[in-house]
Amino acid sequence: KIISIKFLACLDRPSQKLFRWLLLSAFGLKWKDMLDAEYSAAPDSTRRLIDFQPGERFENAVFAISDRQIKRTAGDTPYLAIKLRDCTGECNARWFSPPLDILAQLEGARLVRVKGRVETPHPVFGGGFKLENCQPAETPDDLSPFLPPLPQDHAAHRARFMEVVRAVRSTPLKALLKEIFRPDGAIWPCFETAPAAKSLHHSHRGGLLEHSGEVALLCERVAATLPHLDRDLLIAGALLHDIGKLDEMQSDLSCGEYTAAGHLVGHVVLGTCTVASAIEKIEDFPVALKHELMHLILSHHGRLEHGAARVPMCAEAMVLSLCDLMSAKAAQCREQMDKSDGDDFVCDDFVKIYGWETEKVYFGAMKRTVGEAGRNEDESL
Repeated sequence: KIISIKFLACLDRPSQKLFRWLLLSAFGLKWKDMLDAEYSAAPDSTRRLIDFQPGERFENAVFAISDRQIKRTAGDTPYLAIKLRDCTGECNARWFSPPLDILAQLEGARLVRVKGRVETPHPVFGGGFKLENCQPAETPDDLSPFLPPLPQDHAAHRARFMEVVRAVRSTPLKALLKEIFRPDGAIWPCFETAPAAKSLHHSHRGGLLEHSGEVALLCERVAATLPHLDRDLLIAGALLHDIGKLDEMQSDLSCGEYTAAGHLVGHVVLGTCTVASAIEKIEDFPVALKHELMHLILSHHGRLEHGAARVPMCAEAMVLSLCDLMSAKAAQCREQMDKSDGDDFVCDDFVKIYGWETEKVYFGAMKRTVGEAGRNEDESL
């Protein structure tokens, strides 16, 4: 038995299954049960979501947990719906009739150890994990196996963002941006790895940096076309417009989950408070400029029903609001296009969830552009 257990540990998953089947055929259930009992803890504890296949059973698999919800079946039976995440992605998981004491333990859990089966994808309900047990797991010092990787072009987005910061000419605004985005400060390490949203757009790690840089570049182009705008005020507002996301959402293992401040206050007001606090450290910062910058942040959602604390009252605020919307909508299209099955149109849930004022959204031109860019890149290699 000892030799069999050690041999089993050296095999990949398909070979393990074959070896277990051979043992079962030759020696019966008793031998297989002994192996399962001896070797149940190790194999799945280091596996990633991408490794699991439909129909496969698992035990002691460890993942980050998010989006906890207690739902009810058609028969009014409660079940736990969660998302499991690691560095390879995320998936939905369901646990029917979970014990109440376990649910209480999971309330503050960041990592969980789960047992169950990978469900075969369903045309209505989709796939995911069907759990039989879910327990809190200890948090290790190294969180990298459970964090999504940063995008491959993250360094380029960082360099682009810093280039826009350096392009601001106003002395007080440049001092403010240097204070907030100091590489050795408390804000920058969180800012450059945070998502820009929970799900609507740029929701990946590093998305906040990418989105803020996009909006700033769009505003810079508009200011170059319309020279009567206050260019530096507009660009500073673009770079800082979503700074409140750092207080609105959690980071690390709970990346994208809303904090209490996020629910009660929201990033629009939280960001204004962050900027106002940083301005207090800048000597002789003009009061009028402070109020103008705060107004741009408070109004960048454009309309009160869309979450703005104020509607735009100046041209710079209106431009910022529109550039923010352009970046978000274009990202929604690109992200949905990457998920689509090749159709040039998408409708139903995408249109409803993302607030498009149309029955369908068309991806044809974007697909053609992305395809041509990819071919040109291949030809240049």
